Amino acid sequence: MKNGLRILTVEDETAVAQLLALVLCGPNCKVTSAADGGEALAKIAASEQPYDIVITDHQMPRVTGLELVRQLRALNFGGKIVVLSAFLNEENVRAYKALSVDLMLAKPFDMDELRKAIGILADEAPVYAHRATEWR
Repeated sequence: MKNGLRILTVEDETAVAQLLALVLCGPNCKVTSAADGGEALAKIAASEQPYDIVITDHQMPRVTGLELVRQLRALNFGGKIVVLSAFLNEENVRAYKALSVDLMLAKPFDMDELRKAIGILADEAPVYAHRATEWR
């Protein structure tokens, strides 16, 4: 994983947000959290350095994960986008595919699998996680 990796997690469940920060944070990585897509967009706009990876839940109050990804694409966000959700039905998967997200993982997720996938994304290699929604 590259040094100085900046990850923004977007998750409305506090326990899951804390778990993501704990699992992903390390000496080569800084994890910032947002409670919904609106807060995520505000943090992205206010950040002096761009985020390398945004990990978002799908179902959140105010601004959903799907709307967040649409807005990130409209803003030409240059980082990777991961959707981590228990609500990845066919319609949602198609919508995220159309927006070219980099990875979709279903909750509950395996922490080692997530860590490995983020490491691969950080190194800009293709991701083939066995529990990921296959769509490439």
